Amino acid sequence: MRKALLLFGNEIERENLVDSAVYLQNSLGFKIYPLYIKDMSRDKIVAASTDGMMLGGRSPFIMQGWADVEKEEIEGIERDLKAKGISEPLEVDIGLVNEIVTEKMKECDTLLVGKNEVITERIVGILKGNYKSIILIGEKPLVSLEKVLIANDDGVKINRSCYQFTNLFTEVKKFDSFSINIDLENNILLTYLKDKEKIVDHRVIKTGNYDEILERIGQYDFFIMGNLSRSYFFEKIIGKNGIKLLEKSKAPIFIG
Repeated sequence: MRKALLLFGNEIERENLVDSAVYLQNSLGFKIYPLYIKDMSRDKIVAASTDGMMLGGRSPFIMQGWADVEKEEIEGIERDLKAKGISEPLEVDIGLVNEIVTEKMKECDTLLVGKNEVITERIVGILKGNYKSIILIGEKPLVSLEKVLIANDDGVKINRSCYQFTNLFTEVKKFDSFSINIDLENNILLTYLKDKEKIVDHRVIKTGNYDEILERIGQYDFFIMGNLSRSYFFEKIIGKNGIKLLEKSKAPIFIG
């Protein structure tokens, strides 16, 4: 049985994240393990204000306020899970998010987590530390595997993502693939996928308009990318195109 760790706390739209988990469970037979982490690193920030001045005696009141909000959030997640038919109870843990996720992923095949329009420190940490695949859910839930798109630069990272994807989602036989302004004479990833008896329609898109690319990606059910974690901050500074696709894509993203 395939298993997915469902991590809460980063999503804008909780419903999209839960609906994606429901699809994995009901349509593909995944076992879903919901998890909420009370992040210990957050407590270090509470003691100081935005300008670095200590809050002193007010810290306990702020902590209590956050605890109340967190309690309400956990109860809301539990209600949503029950309403959508996910039977596994929500596990609530406390500690450093990256460390807990790394440990929990030892028994799971993939991590299902929400994303914002700006990739947060939490997601960057998970991308760096996680050694299995990640499914990022934003504006669109994962509800189908009919239309799957690959961002194909024929590099090592996208090859790894496709390896992870084809082993996890064996039912997907057909892919669309694109590269942007790169026409490789010998695209090894295409050969690799065809050798695995996958049908791949690859196209080179000649454009510098990334709104056009994002619109195209948004028409798909699933978008496969290579892991950008190793050089994230450098790429963020120079506005690398992969970051734009990761942050702004409406479609669910798979990173292996």
